[in-house]
Formats: sequence, C-alpha cells, structure tokens
Amino acid sequence: MLNVSGLFILLCGLLASSSAQEVLAGVSSQLLNDLTQGLLRADFLPSLQTISLQKSLSSAFDVVSGLLDILGPPLTNEIDTVRIQVKNPQLLQVSIESTPQRKEATVRVPFISELIVQLLTLKPFTANMQSDIKVQIRLEKNVGGRYELAFGNCRLLPEAIWIQTGAQLAPAAKFVVANIERNLKNIVAHDMGQKVCPVINKWLYNLEQHVVKELINLVLLQEKYQVTI
Repeated sequence: MLNVSGLFILLCGLLASSSAQEVLAGVSSQLLNDLTQGLLRADFLPSLQTISLQKSLSSAFDVVSGLLDILGPPLTNEIDTVRIQVKNPQLLQVSIESTPQRKEATVRVPFISELIVQLLTLKPFTANMQSDIKVQIRLEKNVGGRYELAFGNCRLLPEAIWIQTGAQLAPAAKFVVANIERNLKNIVAHDMGQKVCPVINKWLYNLEQHVVKELINLVLLQEKYQVTI
C-alpha cells in the first residue's frame, strides 16, 4: 500500500542545498515517461493556468508605485492594473535525483511558461519563466517489515525560478523590473507552490503499483539492495 506521511511543506524562503544533486543511477526512460504522463493526466498544467497572483502582487507593488512617482506624475488607484497571467505552460520530463540521505531521492518536476506582465501604467510585456518543483521521496518500513514509499517537502523555491523578458523593455519598465525581480520570484514561488503542490500530492498518492515498486527498488539500488513487494 502506498503511504504518504508528513505534510507537504511549501518553503518560501531561501534554502541553500548542502550538496549538488545528480540524476539517480538506473532510472529507465520508460519510468520517467510514465511519471511525466501521469502528472499530465493529473491536470498539472491546468492548475498552473488558474493561479491568481493579484492579491500578493498588489501589496508588493505598493512600493513600486512610489518609485514610479519619481519618473512621472503620481499614480492614484492604479494598483488594479498590476497583473500577471500564466500562459502556455509546458511540463518537461520528470527526473529523479539522488540525495545525501540514505533511502531517499528527489523527484524533480521542471516546467516552462510565459508570463504576461502588466505593471501599473506601463505597456504589457511577456516574460519567459522556467522553474523546478522538487519533492522528496523516502522509504519507510511498515509493521510487516516491507518498504513503503513516503513523500514530503514539496518545494518551489525563488532561486529555482528563472525569469527573462522576451522583448526589449522601455526604460520605465526596466526600472520597475530591476526593483521588483526578487519580490516577483518570491510571489510566484509562494502562490504557484500553494496551487500545484496539492496536485502533485494527489498524483504521487495515486501512483500505479508498478511505478511505486520501481521507485522503491531504485532508491534501494543505491545501497545495493532489492526488495520484493
């Protein structure tokens, strides 16, 4: 039986990795394809498109509106024109990475999308975003002594988000982006993570049994063990 223990924790702050992760040895392309297709069937992409960043953006851009007053006439009641729309999300191939801990690994979910950005009175522009969501998987023994798969720490971190504008920006837009880039990554990581981590939670909880068996054996393979489920 598949066991999910612990809470999925969205880490919104900066988290430094103690060591670089590498792709887990022995992973078959068929397993990675099964994981990727399973996540697509779990409505991962539609969950990205329904994310609303409006509330978080409004508070973050209160400071920016003051900065823009320096460049032109004061802004009043313009905060409602601060919007970001997630468009054309694409899921890249899911991968499995090693960790320093015994009987653990990391499922890496990479994706790309476009962000349609409207900043106050500036002309809307498109930014390209790439990011990774990572989920720990670990092995736990049940009362019968058999290994079960458990999950925890669904993470979308600000430093795992890359945002690049797709067109040359006007000076005022460059000024704003330079001042809010860090906040923008924090907002996207927090709000997007809150939306998609439950989707990933449900997907992992309902993995097919043959996929669970392969994942367990892959983790144990790192320690030269195999199990029969």
